[in-house]
Amino acid sequence: MKGLNSPRFTIGAILVALSSANTAFAEKAETEKLYDFDNKVHYYQTKIGEDNYKIKIKSDDYKHFSNQSVFLLRHAERLCRGNTFMLKVLEGVQEYERFPTKPRAYQPDLSVLLQCETKEDTSKGK
Repeated sequence: MKGLNSPRFTIGAILVALSSANTAFAEKAETEKLYDFDNKVHYYQTKIGEDNYKIKIKSDDYKHFSNQSVFLLRHAERLCRGNTFMLKVLEGVQEYERFPTKPRAYQPDLSVLLQCETKEDTSKGK
């Protein structure tokens, strides 16, 4: 009896080891460095899930801030293919003054998380 169960245990242990090794070597999300020619915005985009992205827009001069904000909204709309989306700002929101009277301090890059809602998500809530 002991001899018959031993191969089953060994096979089971091997299967568990292989499945855990497969998750350990899961592919990490790669960050793409991109440029939008229309808005003249340099940004990094990382796909962190099926419909989730991290976007980091490079900090630029003061007058370019409004271009970056408009770009972010249009780019989110494009990535989510017209579905509803949620943006969570992590850092980098700049003050907006028409005519700054003193030099601005260093502003970090605008970093956001983008979560797209799929058609299935919207039908579950109803």
